[in-house]
Amino acid sequence: MDIKLSKKAYRQKYGEEIKKLSPEVVDQKSSIICHRALTFPLLSEAKTVGAYVSFRNEVKTYDLLNHLLRRGFYLTLPVVNTLEHTMEFREIEKLQDLLPGALGIKEPKTGCYCHPEEIELFFIPGVAFDFQGNRLGRGAGYYDHYLSRARPDAIKVGIAFQLQLAPKLSVNENDIKMDYIITEDQIIDCC
Repeated sequence: MDIKLSKKAYRQKYGEEIKKLSPEVVDQKSSIICHRALTFPLLSEAKTVGAYVSFRNEVKTYDLLNHLLRRGFYLTLPVVNTLEHTMEFREIEKLQDLLPGALGIKEPKTGCYCHPEEIELFFIPGVAFDFQGNRLGRGAGYYDHYLSRARPDAIKVGIAFQLQLAPKLSVNENDIKMDYIITEDQIIDCC
């Protein structure tokens, strides 16, 4: 099967599985995943963290973001420019400052932009991941393009529900692999 068609089929399959989760289950599993992320050993070695604001039935990240801010991390979140088809990360000091962006996802509207090479650890969403660290996003390529400019030693951590793990995803040369994946059941070392 063609890679593009395969990705579309996986997006549909895993997207439907995520939609089946009740809000209570999403909250419960998200709480476990965020606790695992906050106790992830490599997090303590980072000063600048790139994360994301959850959207729809993604792993809820508000608790994670609040804890990162309280613990003194330099927290950056994505800002998407759909006209230029780019994504940058911008510093955030308070979650109350977030406003809906071009895609409806909350973004920081103030704060300094952060150069990709300054971020030491990323928490990254996805529609699906596999055990080799491959990630299937929503299809626009924002994360892959941004991560291609990140520092080579930046730690890339996929955040997902266990049901989002695929045996093997179809990938192409532009897809950026994760170093780790955190689910409610495990932390997978993909290195």
